[in-house]
Order: sequence, then structure tokens, then C-alpha cells
Amino acid sequence: MVYKIISTVLTESAGTKEGLDAAIALAQRMDAHLEIFVVTICHSETHSHFMGTQALTIERQTRDAMAERERLNLWINDRMQGEILRWGMQSATVQGPALTAYLARKLRFSDLVVLPRPYQDDPDAASLVEACLFAAERPVLMIPKGCRAPDAGGHILMGWNDGAEALAAARAALPLLQQSDVTDICIIDPPSHAADRSDPGGAMAQYLMRHGTRSEVAVLARTEPQVGDILLRRAREVGAELIVSGAYGHSRLREAVFGGATRNLLERADRPILMSR
Repeated sequence: MVYKIISTVLTESAGTKEGLDAAIALAQRMDAHLEIFVVTICHSETHSHFMGTQALTIERQTRDAMAERERLNLWINDRMQGEILRWGMQSATVQGPALTAYLARKLRFSDLVVLPRPYQDDPDAASLVEACLFAAERPVLMIPKGCRAPDAGGHILMGWNDGAEALAAARAALPLLQQSDVTDICIIDPPSHAADRSDPGGAMAQYLMRHGTRSEVAVLARTEPQVGDILLRRAREVGAELIVSGAYGHSRLREAVFGGATRNLLERADRPILMSR
């Protein structure tokens, strides 16, 4: 299996290098078509302006967003010079509330979306990730600053809790798992009453084996309050180049208010992380 359509989304010229570079590298390695979406966002805040000034404010903000879009188009065309792969580019300027619907329509035919990791410099990055996962229902590979796409033949860590989100992430990551040397199926403090309590992770290991991957199962105690911290520590111990994890097992509102494994991983990941749901 391989990804045949890989997409990436750029919203501003700063902080976009890692996501675009990783998307290019993966598209070349898998002989995939790369689709680049340039989306600049007009964040119109008119409720605090005097009557009659709203239209002028929206016009100015839209004009600035369109100018940024043109700068990004020129930058991307220059960046793609000499790259040997099939690629295309679409660009648009949208009002903030329209971003999710736009991405849902444009990304739904992608096999994988590659983005910079959120909670870094780009204030729109978290909105992009959530639009991809929830509206477009596409897996997302997120690249932290200073990182690149995981190489073929490396070590991958997969968080596994027998949930639907974790299974969706495993399926979405199969093209990468098949190219790795080994997949570390990491299970944290499995419940004693689980259906697979006698062989935790065994069914997933068999599933991956039948798809041509080599895997190992690691059952870990919950030694830290956040599951994300345990996954990150394990990834460093085994030298994993990529973490695969289900996304948002709880509601987004609960994770935004109280935190959760997804939010923790997205904030702290120091290596690429692939999420799906």
C-alpha cells in the first residue's frame, strides 16, 4: 500500500517549511501526487467598530489576506522549481468561519494531509488539524519544527488502546508502517477486564503482520499522569521516528478545557505524529 494523493495546507509564509518539505519528501518516495492548498484567512472582527466602518474593515483585512496569498503563491512556485514529482496548487482567501467547510470539500479525496505541528507559531494550525480530522475526515501527519518526514526503514511507535480512533490511525498509517523496520505497539496500563487481557495487542500485531509489517508489543505501566508523556518517553527510548495515535477519544471541548492525550501530544511532540479518528 502507498499514499497516492498527499495534500498540504499553507496559511502563511512563516512556519510552513517543515510541513511542505515533508509532504514533498513523502510524495517523491511514494510516487504520489502532491496537492498544495494555499489558504489565507480573513479574521474579520467587526463587532467592536462604529456603525458604517465594518465594510471598510472587512475590505482592508480581505485585501491584506489576498496580498499574503499572492506572496505565498510566488514563494511556492519558487520552492517547487527543480522538484521531480507530480504536483498542483490551489489558492483561496476565506473568511474565518468558512475555513472548515472549504477544507472539508478540498481535502476529502486526499489519502494523507501533512501539516506543521500545531501549538507552535501559527495560530491557525490547530484549526487546520481539527478541520482535517473532523470535517474532511482525513488522517493528518504533523511535523514539529526542525523535523522532517520519517524515513523508510525506521522505527515507529503506535499508541494502542483497543479503541476505534487508534484502529483508524493504524489503518491510515499502513503505508508508513509497511516501510518501517519495526512497529512498537505501545499499550499503557490495559484494563484487567479487557476482552484481550490474556494477550493485549495480539490481534493488532497479527493485523499488522498480515499487512507485511514487523511489530513488537510493549505493555507499560502508567507512571505519569499524561498518556502523551509516556508515549513520548517510550519513543525516545526506542528511537522512534514517528508516533501513530488515535485522535480525540473525548470531545474537543473537553480536551480544550481539561486537556487530554491528544492535546498533550500535539503540544509536546518532538517528532512527527500521525493522527486519525
